[in-house]
Amino acid sequence: MEIQVNGGNISQKVDWATGKFESEICIGEIFENNEMIDTIGVTKGQGFAGAVKRFGVTKLPRKTHRGLRKVGCIGAWHPASVRWTCARPG
Repeated sequence: MEIQVNGGNISQKVDWATGKFESEICIGEIFENNEMIDTIGVTKGQGFAGAVKRFGVTKLPRKTHRGLRKVGCIGAWHPASVRWTCARPG
């Protein structure tokens, strides 16, 4: 886990970080009460996943003609477009 150290000059920051090396750090030592913080998360990539894996839609029955790991109906004839709410691979 990375934590940005603010305040003081560089030598003070390094001294604080080396003093906390391999020890537990309480949240109160870093953040103040009701402080706004920004977080960044990195997700694990899934690649080009189908609708069953991506959205968890139910597989079609065994005897379907054009594949069974897809959405059965992607929309009505009118409006003649696929809605953004329909589960699609990607």
